Amino acid sequence: MIAVFYTGDVRHNQDIAAANHKLLIDQLSQFCEVNVYRFTRDDPERGQCPYDPPHRQDDPDNKYRRGFGGAVQLWDFMRGVERTQEPVVIRLRTDLWFTESSVKVICDEIQLLLNNKTDVAYFGSDWLNEAVGMINLKLPVNIHSDHHVQDFVIAARRDGLKDFNTVITDIDLLNPNKRRSGNKLFRYILKMDGLDQVSRAHRILCQIWLVRQTYEEYPDNNIVVRDYIQSYIVDDKAKAGKKNLAIPHPMQDAVNWWRSQQQWEPKNITVDEWWDWQKL
Repeated sequence: MIAVFYTGDVRHNQDIAAANHKLLIDQLSQFCEVNVYRFTRDDPERGQCPYDPPHRQDDPDNKYRRGFGGAVQLWDFMRGVERTQEPVVIRLRTDLWFTESSVKVICDEIQLLLNNKTDVAYFGSDWLNEAVGMINLKLPVNIHSDHHVQDFVIAARRDGLKDFNTVITDIDLLNPNKRRSGNKLFRYILKMDGLDQVSRAHRILCQIWLVRQTYEEYPDNNIVVRDYIQSYIVDDKAKAGKKNLAIPHPMQDAVNWWRSQQQWEPKNITVDEWWDWQKL
């Protein structure tokens, strides 16, 4: 049996999200019983997370999503594990977008978990390195050498995880500045024997995107990933460029990958013309 649970904020059109996520749930259901739970921030049974930001709209950490955001994500994950009983757990965000290829990649890894061939799988995508646009790149995770893991989807065998209290103790021992990033903190779910890592873990780069727009109709994959890439180039609300002092722009490879999918020529990201790369 598999427990699929949602955590975090509820973002964007949830009818469209449900239709897209059904691609994954239906495929998982082909080989295992799947129970779906919503443990999002609006869940009255969520409990009180000690790392939540102050509930004030004018608080900078609340406005800019800083503070202990990584610790909140990790607490929600462990709380979800605590609230379920199935041998395998899968944590999802509400703003994920699954492509057909990513569904196959995830299902293949879940079957390895079910068959006790591995313990933890971290899924996501990488746009700043040579892994741009990868369909399936699987890399072993070593807690001593890896600085981060992907954290869009986290799947694990229950018996391959530390217990809730041990994880929270580990977070509390960290310098507060190190509680910001989820893709760094999620390494702390891995079981250890002294200094030796016990959990068999991998991070898998595949074509999972984050939804950055509230779509009114079910979008094409190319539209979702275009808007996802754009979100790392410009703040759409503030109309201000991100990392605009870096030449070339950190998202240049991602832009050229997207353009190649349209069979277009490469095009440079230029200052104050943050959307031009979307044009032929």
